[in-house]
Amino acid sequence: MLRRFLECGLLEHGFARLWSERRRSVLVAFSCRGRSFCPSCEKKKQLLWAEWLREQLLAPVPHRHIVLTIPRLLRPLFRRRRDLLTELARAGAEATVELVRRAAAPDARAGLIVSVATAGDLLQWHPHLHLLTTDGGFAPSGDFIPLPEWDATLLMTLFRERILARLLDRHAISEEPVRKLLSWRHPGFSAHVGEAIAPQDKSRLEDTAAYLVRSPLSLKKLVYRDGQQAVLYRSRMNPSLGRNFEALDPLEWLARMADHIPDPGQHRTLLYARYANRTRGVRRRCESGVSELPAEPPRRRCSPTWARLIAKVYQVDPLVCSRCGEKMQMIAFLTDQLSIRRVLDHLGLSPSARRSPRPPGRFSGSPSTARVGACRRTGSDAPRFALRGEPSARSADASARAPVLSQLSDRPTRWAPAFEGLASLEAARVGLARRGGPVPQPAAEGNAYEL
Repeated sequence: MLRRFLECGLLEHGFARLWSERRRSVLVAFSCRGRSFCPSCEKKKQLLWAEWLREQLLAPVPHRHIVLTIPRLLRPLFRRRRDLLTELARAGAEATVELVRRAAAPDARAGLIVSVATAGDLLQWHPHLHLLTTDGGFAPSGDFIPLPEWDATLLMTLFRERILARLLDRHAISEEPVRKLLSWRHPGFSAHVGEAIAPQDKSRLEDTAAYLVRSPLSLKKLVYRDGQQAVLYRSRMNPSLGRNFEALDPLEWLARMADHIPDPGQHRTLLYARYANRTRGVRRRCESGVSELPAEPPRRRCSPTWARLIAKVYQVDPLVCSRCGEKMQMIAFLTDQLSIRRVLDHLGLSPSARRSPRPPGRFSGSPSTARVGACRRTGSDAPRFALRGEPSARSADASARAPVLSQLSDRPTRWAPAFEGLASLEAARVGLARRGGPVPQPAAEGNAYEL
């Protein structure tokens, strides 16, 4: 998946050719269609899923967006055992259903969509839940019973009880950490209940549904500094870290991103209660009056769906010629490397030559041998950095990373432009100061550092 992500949107890895009536040819690069990794491909899936949710699944009743979080003490458990993420979603769903039954009616049944998120603002490991639930419950007769008020404290308490009980049953923790968590004044669990979303507000409902399954990576926050071989990721101020960005090595950044790729076969979004698949099937059979519905033939989405989603994201229809305004047709899909290279060479779109790795034994900011010799002949001051006599482990590691770094640096459309100035003493000490970057100064208030 990482390799496909590095090849996403590049013409040298395959493209489709569009042709218009006025003899104009347009090349459209293939996408990686990665799962929960590529922001561009994931955005199209978000819109398609949000449309299906709004048009076919959600009932015409008010909904609310709920966020449930867990303390730091429990987060490493879900990183080591990814199967516990499903238990986390079940605990959140059970707590919400119980709250609705207590506030509305004992036999009321809510409709829930639970999304499991694992990334924080700075891509750190932070498992939490996003829920889209009905603002009340449905009675057995089908009547909707709205909730007069949502008690976030009670929801947090119910969620804490159920997740701790499930972790004990799965032998993930012992009873001693459970007693500590229950005895804390600030338990570390939290529940945020958003405002009600009216069924008539379709745009807001669809935006909230897309937010539930958003990609953990945002290209607007990402900056790659090729000269210093560092990846900077900016976000809001993190109170626990005291800064609003992370500075990482490119390989460290890829490793952190790989943590948020779901395991094969593991679902990120789960449907519960009234929105569950089994419940909807039983309800359709009762409404039709037959004991068993005939099996529907599998429906395959039409291939031009990608064009409609691209037009929705970028407000531009890729199948319409920007010069004449006429509809273009797909005439070819090129996947053979020889044909791709011939077409790109003819159009002058060949990729730039890959940079060769730096020779071992030299810092990234060290001067060349000719410059050192010139300084010695003229008697001027020697440069700040001198050459090393023997190759070191760090220089060998930099040479090994050169192919990956060249793939990252040759993607100008995927990385935001570099910005000047860093503002975290810690990040400069661990990430950029050792590569020759500027040392930031603390902000005026406290120990916070900002970019």
